[in-house]
Amino acid sequence: MSSRGRACVYIDGFNLYYGALKGSTEKWLDLAAWSGLLLPGYAVERIVYCTARITGRPDDPDAHVRQDAYLRALATLPTVDVLEGIFKVSKPRMFRISPDSCDCCGGHQLPCSCCRGSTVQVMKTEEKGSDVNLAVQLVVDGFQDRFDTALVVSNDSDIQPAVDVVRTQLGKRVIVADPRSSRYPALIGDERRRVRREPLVQAQFPSPVVGADGRAITRPNSWE
Repeated sequence: MSSRGRACVYIDGFNLYYGALKGSTEKWLDLAAWSGLLLPGYAVERIVYCTARITGRPDDPDAHVRQDAYLRALATLPTVDVLEGIFKVSKPRMFRISPDSCDCCGGHQLPCSCCRGSTVQVMKTEEKGSDVNLAVQLVVDGFQDRFDTALVVSNDSDIQPAVDVVRTQLGKRVIVADPRSSRYPALIGDERRRVRREPLVQAQFPSPVVGADGRAITRPNSWE
């Protein structure tokens, strides 16, 4: 056994992406290698990655293709389990914030069609289920005594009750890694880890990765 005992890692994929990876070149992240860098001396026995299958948007029609390549790369890691929630796309009407001036209206007495009315239709995307999946797996694995220490990669306060159960009722240690490295974290554990760029750089998959079917999985060009 490792000197610091057994560990399991629980990652909110959207939280990690928007907190630390979006706009970076570190998206091709090997979660097993990264977890080892975050938890030196621990035996990392399971990594739970919670996400949802996205769909393309008019401004980024190939987003789902890139995600699919990444999920296929993760499938080559024996310690990683991917749990999928639901990705919802809707087109609700929402209240607009009127600008101080409108160039297209100019000096017209009546407002133009784009400024008329108090609401505007928007495209809204939502991810559902990652926080619940993460919380359930954390508690279940704790009760099944699968770890001595859990690393939770998220800053979502909705999973605080699950963290509290694992700490207070099961006596397990919980380390929280906030992808945003917030000064005032929303999620509290026994210890904090900062999500620094250097370990992210060090823990990149090679390109290509050889999948279980022997086919090459290539890093998306826009992630270079």
